[in-house]
Amino acid sequence: MIDVPRKDIVTMLEAGYIYLAMKRFQDAKKLFEGVCELAPKHDVPLVALSNVYFTQNKYLEAIRILKKAIKDNPDSAYAYVHLAESQLFYGKRDDAFKSMEKAMELEPEGKSGDFAKSLKELADKGYDPVQLRKDT
Repeated sequence: MIDVPRKDIVTMLEAGYIYLAMKRFQDAKKLFEGVCELAPKHDVPLVALSNVYFTQNKYLEAIRILKKAIKDNPDSAYAYVHLAESQLFYGKRDDAFKSMEKAMELEPEGKSGDFAKSLKELADKGYDPVQLRKDT
């Protein structure tokens, strides 16, 4: 395995998100896949890769990647909350709520836990991205 300094990994992730913002999905995907190889079993590059699919409305593929991130890192609130978001957008509300609860349990205070709480509040108020897509 190649030992890559953390700052270089962070730079590559940032570049991937720039590609994603530019809608250069293939470039972002390739970059995130490369980072996944450099940092195997780490949740951050896998979540980044899942974001490529999520952005393209390929929620099932995002879910598959996030489940791998959770398998490798079962205590990752970060992966759980992104899984919840993808499940909600895919129409798996019950699964999404379970993932939100797990994220909040793992990180009651912090960014991932706060994101899960906000997502849950939104869903509790009736936010349904599947229905919204049908209505537009």
